[in-house]
Amino acid sequence: MKRYFFKPLIITILGISGFVLSCKDDEEPAPPSISISKTEVTASWGEEVSVDITAAAPAGFGSLTVTKLWDGTVQDAETFDVLPASYEYTVTNEDADHIVTLNFKITDKKGRTDETELVINIELTARQLLLKYNWRLSAEIWKKTGADEISDVYNDDVYRFNADGTYNKSIGAKVDDFSDIWFKYCYYDLNDNTLKLLMSKTGAFGEEVTDTLKITVIDDTKLYADVTYYGLDIFDPKYSASEAFQKRFVAVAKTSSFDPYQNGSEDDVEGPSDTPCAEVVFEND
Repeated sequence: MKRYFFKPLIITILGISGFVLSCKDDEEPAPPSISISKTEVTASWGEEVSVDITAAAPAGFGSLTVTKLWDGTVQDAETFDVLPASYEYTVTNEDADHIVTLNFKITDKKGRTDETELVINIELTARQLLLKYNWRLSAEIWKKTGADEISDVYNDDVYRFNADGTYNKSIGAKVDDFSDIWFKYCYYDLNDNTLKLLMSKTGAFGEEVTDTLKITVIDDTKLYADVTYYGLDIFDPKYSASEAFQKRFVAVAKTSSFDPYQNGSEDDVEGPSDTPCAEVVFEND
C-alpha cells in the first residue's frame, strides 16, 4: 500500500516543479536602468566635463543615446552601440548663453528605455565675461565721499573688448571737448589672477597713454574697478593730487549696432586721426 500511495505523490510533486520551472522560463526580463556619477556640475568655457556611466539591460543592450539640449531644445545627439564606461563633454563658448543639459537614454533589445540627465552650469572667468559683453560706463564713485561724480558726457560711453587684445569705445551722442576727439583706443591686457586691466590709447600726435583699472567685481550684469586719478587738484581744489575712484559699468549685450568712436561710420576704422596705435609692452603683474 505504501508503494502505491507515494507514487502518485511523487508524480504530483514533479508536476508542480515542472510548472514552477515553466513559469520562471516565461518571466519577462527586467527593464533597463541607467545612472551617472553626477547629475549637476559647474564648468567654464573650454573645460571638459566627465561622468561615469552605470547601466544594466537584462534583455540585452541595444543602444545609448546622449542628447545635448539648450534650454530644453535639442541641439545634437550621439548614439553608441556599445555601452561606454564614461562620457566626456567639452563646454563651448556658445553654451554660456543657455542652460545646458545632457540626456542619457539607454534602450534594450526589447525597445524599452530608461534615462537620466546631467545639468551643466556654465561659470565664466573674468576674461570670458569681459569678452562676452559690452560695458557701458554708468558711474564714477569718489571713494572719499561715496558720491557719484561721473560727468554727464561719459554716461553713454560703451566699451568693447575683443579676443585679439584690442578694444574700442562707442562715444555715443555726447562728446567731450578733448579725449573723445583726440584718442584712438588700442590694446588691453588683463591679468587673470590679480584682475588688473591695462588699456592703452594713442593720441593724435602718437603719444601713448595707458589707463589702469583694478577689477573688484565682474559678473553678467556689472563690472566695478578701482582707479586712481592724478592732478585733479589742478582743476578743482576740493581734490588732492591723487584721488581714488571706483568706475562702474553695466553689462550690455554685444550686437552689430555697436558704433566705434563718434556716431556714424566715418570714423569707425581710423578713429579721430589716422595716427596708428602706438605699440606697447604691458607690464601687468
